[in-house]
Amino acid sequence: MHGAGWWEAVVGAACLLAAAVFLARAARGGRPGTTAHRHGALGHGGMALAMGAMAAGQLVLSAALAAVSCLFTLAGRRRGEGGDVLHSCVAGCAMVAMPLVAGMHDGLTPAAACLALTGYFAVRSGRWLAAVARPGLRLEPVAHLVMSGAMATTFLTMI
Repeated sequence: MHGAGWWEAVVGAACLLAAAVFLARAARGGRPGTTAHRHGALGHGGMALAMGAMAAGQLVLSAALAAVSCLFTLAGRRRGEGGDVLHSCVAGCAMVAMPLVAGMHDGLTPAAACLALTGYFAVRSGRWLAAVARPGLRLEPVAHLVMSGAMATTFLTMI
């Protein structure tokens, strides 16, 4: 994504809305009624902000926000929060590496990495799509779906 068109504006706005969902959860103390998972919510909010920055073409800002997001996730894990640390760190590392490979549109290695990441986040989207399909609208699965879809399409566009 290069911040050049209407698609990037739509993805960027959706990512900012997803960030608002996660940051609101963090402000509530993580999950409703608990103080657990605050760092995980901050990590997800930071990643959604990073993706919004990426959609706007701000790859360096995106990388910085992704690194901070990963640190929040790791801090949460250290405090005993459950959560998918590997998934969050894969996303964070991919976003940090993006400014380095954004200009590399030739070569098998960047293409293979982008295809692998596209597939990974597409599969993750299926999990959240199933959660969204259940009766009753909950915003957090929708926010996760937005993030997974944005990551999958982002890496696909880099090929």
